[in-house]
Order: sequence, then structure tokens, then C-alpha cells
Amino acid sequence: MDSADVCRALGISKRTLQTWRNNDKIPYAMLGGKVYFKESDIDGLLQSGMKGVSDNG
Repeated sequence: MDSADVCRALGISKRTLQTWRNNDKIPYAMLGGKVYFKESDIDGLLQSGMKGVSDNG
């Protein structure tokens, strides 16, 4: 999944996703200069209740 897919799935902004990446709250991989996420990791976040968490900081 790319960043846009993850933002849609989690109901978050691109900035929130970037903050989560910077704070190691979400695993990702860089391939050819593009960021990708495992669908299983995103599913885990959805199950844990992180969906739609706002970025307050």
C-alpha cells in the first residue's frame, strides 16, 4: 500500500501519517524512493483502534 492508500484506510491526513512514520508508530519500507506499507500492518492498526486518530502535535 502507498501513503494515499493508508491515509484513506485509516482516515488520517498525509501529515499525520508522516508524523507516525517519524515517531516509529507505523512500519514502512522505502523502495525506489517511494514509501510503502504492508497491508497486514495497516489491518493491525485498524483492529487496534488507531483509525482516525488526529494529529495533535
